[in-house]
Amino acid sequence: MGRLAAFALVAVGLGATTGARAEIQFCNKFPQKVYVAIAYPQADQSWISRGWLEIDTGDCAEFDSALHPSAVYYRGESVPYRNASGASVTRVWSSSGRQFAIWEKDNFHYWNAQERVLNSTLADFSLLADGLASDASVTVTFEEDGIHTTTSVQAPHSHTSN
Repeated sequence: MGRLAAFALVAVGLGATTGARAEIQFCNKFPQKVYVAIAYPQADQSWISRGWLEIDTGDCAEFDSALHPSAVYYRGESVPYRNASGASVTRVWSSSGRQFAIWEKDNFHYWNAQERVLNSTLADFSLLADGLASDASVTVTFEEDGIHTTTSVQAPHSHTSN
């Protein structure tokens, strides 16, 4: 899957964030590079899908830090690799139920992504979070076993004075 460097996507290392700001971050513990696409709703009830965010093993990266959607779906795909039997495989993290437009061959940014757009393909995405506060931070980690993901949602602490 030849994908170019992510456009309009900002890579951030672990612990490189400061202050209380929202982020949608993906971390990769899987032994192969993982590409991530996300989909999120617009005010007019249409959806946008974007990809591919490239994450090397052991790294974390976030999508555009200005992004504050109320709901987020994601799809992860590993680079093709050889399994123990020597067969070429690609690991995909998604669940059936919700499909959005993707472009397998390169980066994409689709409006009305709930429908097939241009040369796109509709593909399954997993729900990351729904009903997110605009200042919540969400992290998904693709685990080493290639099956599981770990998700954490953090809302900033509110401060009150006496």
